[in-house]
Amino acid sequence: MNDQSATEKAQETIESIINALGIIRVVYVDDAHKIEVADVIAAVASLDQAQLHNVFPEFGDTKPDDPDILSNRVRTIWNQIDSKTQLRRGQAILVAAKQQDGEDANDIAYASIVSDLVADTMLLNITPEQWESQREQLLQESQTQRTLFLFDRAFNGTDPEGGIKIIASLLTRADVHGLICGLLTHTVAPDNQLEKWVELSNTYHISKDQFMVIPKLHLRENPILFARMLKFVALSPDFDKLKRKTKEIIEEAAKEAAKHVDNVGIHDLDFIVFQVSNDEGIWEPDMLFRLHALYHRIEARKLAHEGGVLEQLAANLRRVSEIPIIDEQTIPLASTWALQRDEFYEPSDYINQNYLPLELGDIFEKVGSNSTKKYILLAQPCDLMVRSNGKRSPELERVPVAEIILNDKELKYTEELPYFDELPSKKWLVNFKRIHFVRLCVLDLCVFNHDGVAKINNSNNMHPNIRPSLKNRHRILSRTYGQIFRKAERVTPTDGEHQISRQVKQQLAGEFNELLLNDDLFKGNFVENNGNREVVYNCKRIGRLTRARALGLLMSYTSTLGRPAYDREFRKEDQ
Repeated sequence: MNDQSATEKAQETIESIINALGIIRVVYVDDAHKIEVADVIAAVASLDQAQLHNVFPEFGDTKPDDPDILSNRVRTIWNQIDSKTQLRRGQAILVAAKQQDGEDANDIAYASIVSDLVADTMLLNITPEQWESQREQLLQESQTQRTLFLFDRAFNGTDPEGGIKIIASLLTRADVHGLICGLLTHTVAPDNQLEKWVELSNTYHISKDQFMVIPKLHLRENPILFARMLKFVALSPDFDKLKRKTKEIIEEAAKEAAKHVDNVGIHDLDFIVFQVSNDEGIWEPDMLFRLHALYHRIEARKLAHEGGVLEQLAANLRRVSEIPIIDEQTIPLASTWALQRDEFYEPSDYINQNYLPLELGDIFEKVGSNSTKKYILLAQPCDLMVRSNGKRSPELERVPVAEIILNDKELKYTEELPYFDELPSKKWLVNFKRIHFVRLCVLDLCVFNHDGVAKINNSNNMHPNIRPSLKNRHRILSRTYGQIFRKAERVTPTDGEHQISRQVKQQLAGEFNELLLNDDLFKGNFVENNGNREVVYNCKRIGRLTRARALGLLMSYTSTLGRPAYDREFRKEDQ
């Protein structure tokens, strides 16, 4: 895309955005709009006739050699043209002179580009001094004539943070509402724009939803991206209203849901919350949360459609959001990848530090060695559920876990694990041809440790907040591993024991570990810890795929198992 084409596309997009939002005026405050005629005269003197004709056509076809005549002609013509033309011509002349001298035009050039991108009929370019004198009038007019306010960040010679300070002061005023503000700056690059935006928001105590930081580099290198940032500036106020209204609805729906739960009789609550939970081994508050979520969802949807406020806000935003931005490949990735990861995966801190039971979709990793292989649990949810007596129905000895592999190719009998990595460039697959059947008791041990590591000691201690059904499960595991601890003591060398006996016991201990502790996939070892003996496996629970996605993965796995097995054909496919 050539520069002219990019500028024209950006102009069209900006015009569409402004029209969709009903913006009447764009006010751009920048000290680069202050053009002194003396500076113009000096710049004109440095340009040749051809350059002068391109940037100052009113000057004529001849350039006098006498500096006094040249100066008088510039002043005469300058006084004959209107202020808007003065600004445009002055900026173009100064930029051309600086470029001829090998200097960077900086703010003057950027300000000139903004004037090219926004239509003259609605653009008001003013200096910081003019802003101070016209501020109250412009703000009051903005309440009836929607206005987009753009501010340069640094005012040379006065305040390097002048623009953001003005924005901060405007957004704290109670007498003006719905302001649309953008901060133009060359101190922020496209690759750190999001980070600097948050930093300015925190420094000046203003919501980042109420203003937008726009790198000036977009103006020169890709005006399409400037149009995109301007689009976000325009969307921010209504997005802020949409979020605030949604928050109000959520809070009101929570109150109404609580009333519904309060109206449920004690007999029903006792049956639902305690008797059903006891039968299934479910934590009782989870059943209460489930009941509350039922009513909250109903009330939230009902409130969302009352009054038409959300419909109107969504319609306003839709008109702008649907405006296409050309050259999407140049748009930098925002935070949507991380947000989607949050929706798809429950973090290890949450599931391990709350001692949550094993579930379909739990993700494990080998630890304690150079291996960092990862696996995902693919057992049926009801089979994994621990009942109130600490047992499963039926009791399972082993469960399938599938290997998670890093691969950018499409492989047979695999399914992608979307958004698994922090980086979009890495692609992870669940390989249904690499299935391991792991002893369930090993995976169970991960549940009882806040770091998610599979381990148990001979003290039988456990955290008091562990759920009742899991406490009973821990007692069963403690009895199982208690027998292992006692057997291990018999083959543990003691002080003063004969050398031959010690050697025999050491050999037996190694065989014992291999026989009783090591699983086909995960390996266990005895460790001394504060006077207690522990069994520690090289297995750690590191996360969980959410239920809906994990169920889909389980269906893909069972489909792989149920695929038809035909006899081999007599010919090759390429024959």
